[in-house]
Amino acid sequence: MDKEKVYYIIREDVLPEAVKKTLIMKKALEENPKLSILEASKRFDLSRSAFYKYKDTIFPIQDIQRQSILSLSIDVDDIPGILGKILRIVNDEKCSVLTIHQTVPINARATIIISLEIDAEHTNIEKLTKQIKNLEFVNGIKVIGVSM
Repeated sequence: MDKEKVYYIIREDVLPEAVKKTLIMKKALEENPKLSILEASKRFDLSRSAFYKYKDTIFPIQDIQRQSILSLSIDVDDIPGILGKILRIVNDEKCSVLTIHQTVPINARATIIISLEIDAEHTNIEKLTKQIKNLEFVNGIKVIGVSM
């Protein structure tokens, strides 16, 4: 049974030298795809085994994905074009659609479940949901999940 991973935020000045060099080497390899791991190891005076040991375990905090997933349940009247109007708002707010599911209309109403990738720093969820709620033929909207 795998033990659950625990993560920490730690200041750079207390990291071992091999971990610091791994970060530098990863950046160099990312910036120059023609650079081999062997060449980078020599350039930054870090053994390949140390690089491989740490490369998948250390990341600069700014590299941590700032994207979040927002899931909405939207109750709508079954009229042509309502989904398009919702998607225009989503686009205007710079969100990316991950999934869309629309129920079969019953009594001229349907529910749209939409999952969006949002920028946690720049997307105002309240503004987004209010704009959708204010659309004609939208009867209600609920945030059913947010993951960071």
